[in-house]
Amino acid sequence: MISNLSVIISNNLRSLKYLKVFIKLKIKPKEVIHVNDNKNHYIKKRILKILKQKLIKKKSFSSNRLSSNVARYILNRKEKNFILSLPHGEIIKNKRLLKTKNLIHFHPGRLPLFRGATSIYYSLLRKKEICCSAIIMSSNIDGGDILFCKKFPFPKIIKDIDRNYDIKIREICLEYLIKNLKKLKARPQKKIKKLHYYLAHPIIRKLAINKMKA
Repeated sequence: MISNLSVIISNNLRSLKYLKVFIKLKIKPKEVIHVNDNKNHYIKKRILKILKQKLIKKKSFSSNRLSSNVARYILNRKEKNFILSLPHGEIIKNKRLLKTKNLIHFHPGRLPLFRGATSIYYSLLRKKEICCSAIIMSSNIDGGDILFCKKFPFPKIIKDIDRNYDIKIREICLEYLIKNLKKLKARPQKKIKKLHYYLAHPIIRKLAINKMKA
């Protein structure tokens, strides 16, 4: 098990759950870089409480995204590996940051087959499966090198699958990553015809859930 990981978080439920994984494993991140977007004050309060109680080193930025100031700070850190949990749809454009640091992201879909938003639904429709891929972010959307991909059983409660269960499978993958990072080797994604899936319409979501029930 390793502890040489830093975490980049914002005020969302996924970030809160990621911190709890570190606490569960009794490991402190090297540092928590808090992109404080001033949204969801309840989650923000809980995050700050955990950081204070567990005496976790924190650097906070008032920003709605991974700004140039945040990128510059990360570039100056000695650590290479950073767990990433930014607001949904955040696209990192700083090429130097992507090239010099491992920004590790958990994507709810088997890559390269299912790139883009809410891919968990398209995965259910096309393959009748739920997967989560751990990748190192690149300038291509969901196109970075893959550390591993895990397949998961269908949830017992299917309501809000892209919120509750989506976060749960990412938590499991984070725990696996922390325990096995030294053994994992990143590999490039296979070259296939580009397939990007966009935010699933409610009808698409309903069809996917029905497929899971069948």
